[in-house]
Amino acid sequence: MKKIRNFKVNLRTREIIRVIKKLTNAAEMDVETEEFVQRACHFYSGFVAPSVVYDTFSKDTVSFVYEKDAPSKWIARSVFFITIGTKLEEEFKKNESAFGEHSKTIVSAIAVDALEQAKNFTQRLIAAEAADENCDISRSAEIPADLYEEAAKVVPADKIDISVIEGKLSPQYSTCGLFYWTPSGKRKARK
Repeated sequence: MKKIRNFKVNLRTREIIRVIKKLTNAAEMDVETEEFVQRACHFYSGFVAPSVVYDTFSKDTVSFVYEKDAPSKWIARSVFFITIGTKLEEEFKKNESAFGEHSKTIVSAIAVDALEQAKNFTQRLIAAEAADENCDISRSAEIPADLYEEAAKVVPADKIDISVIEGKLSPQYSTCGLFYWTPSGKRKARK
């Protein structure tokens, strides 16, 4: 099992603006709101504390079965839990209108971006481990909510303060998924 707590992510303002446009069904965003987003990213970046815990298991050793979108020749899978913690939500609740009428949407977009970056970081770590074993990894597959408790039995989510409450992960901005490992195809050099 590997655990990494409180690593740094750089919030991507453009990506966060894109998410906000999608959430608010707006084709464009006014200059004032964009400035709020930039200031919010700068302010809240200190309150985003991503953590991950993961472990890799051979095909025969994981106790729960979930093989949706599994490659045909997979030999192992890495199960992970990721969270950005609760500090962001706690700070937002202190002053919910600090960044205009879209403050809640801005904070949600920040959380989504931070969680996505944490997942990308985890993918790079696992891909490096797989490469050392001459394997490639698949895209991440989200584990369905009804298997969270089973996943938490094999990867201790409580090590990064994630719990499963009534089929949902807590804190709110947390995720659970896996990567499948497949042997990498070595190409022979042409003569």
